[in-house]
Amino acid sequence: MINSEIPRRLRAVVRARESSLIVLAAIVGASSGIIVVTMATGVDVLHTLFFGLTPGERLSELTLIDPLRALLIPCIGGLFFGLAQEMIARRRSRQEVDPIEANALHGGRMSLRGSLLVAAQTIWSSGVGASVGLEAGYTQLASGVASRLGQAFRLRRSDLRILVGCGAAGAIAGAFGTPLAGAFYAFELIIGSYTIISLAPVRRLAVSLLECSHSYRPR
Repeated sequence: MINSEIPRRLRAVVRARESSLIVLAAIVGASSGIIVVTMATGVDVLHTLFFGLTPGERLSELTLIDPLRALLIPCIGGLFFGLAQEMIARRRSRQEVDPIEANALHGGRMSLRGSLLVAAQTIWSSGVGASVGLEAGYTQLASGVASRLGQAFRLRRSDLRILVGCGAAGAIAGAFGTPLAGAFYAFELIIGSYTIISLAPVRRLAVSLLECSHSYRPR
C-alpha cells in the first residue's frame, strides 16, 4: 500500500498544518509541468516516426503531406487502438473517472494506473493523426498524480479535492502557458467553488507556473 511509504509522523504534520497543503500543491504543480512536457514530446516523437517530420516541425503546420501516410497511418493506428482498447476492456471492467467526476462523487479519489492508461491512449491517438487535443490527457494524469499523492498522505476529503484541482490547474496552465486560466479552470470545474481554504494552494500553484511558463510551451 502506498500509504505505508509515508512515515506516520510526516503524515500527521501534513494533516495538522494547512500550510503543508501549499507545499503539496507546489509539488503537484512541478509534476504537472513535467507531465505536459513529456506527453507533448511523446506525440512529437510519434509524428516524426510516422509522418516523416523533421525535429521541431509540427504536423499541423504542414501544407502538404504524403497522401499514402495521411490515409494509412490514421487507419492502422485507429485499428490498433481499437484492438488494444478491446483487450483492456476485457481485463478492466472499471470505468476510469475524470477529475470532475472524481471530485463530485468520489472525494477526489482517482486511479493512477487508470490515469496513466488514459494518458497513453491520448498520446497514441494524437500521434497517429487523430484530431483530438491533449488537454484531457494532461488533466487526467496530472490530477491522478495529485490524487495518489494526497491519498499517500491520507488527506481529508476536502483537502484531497483541492489537491486534485491543483493538478488540473497545473495541467491547463502548462498546456497553454496561462496559469490564471488554469487556476480558474480548477475553481470553476474541478473544485466547484471559491473558498479561502482553496485559494492559497491554487494561487501558489498559479504563481509558480507563471514564473516558469515562458521557458517552454508545448504544442
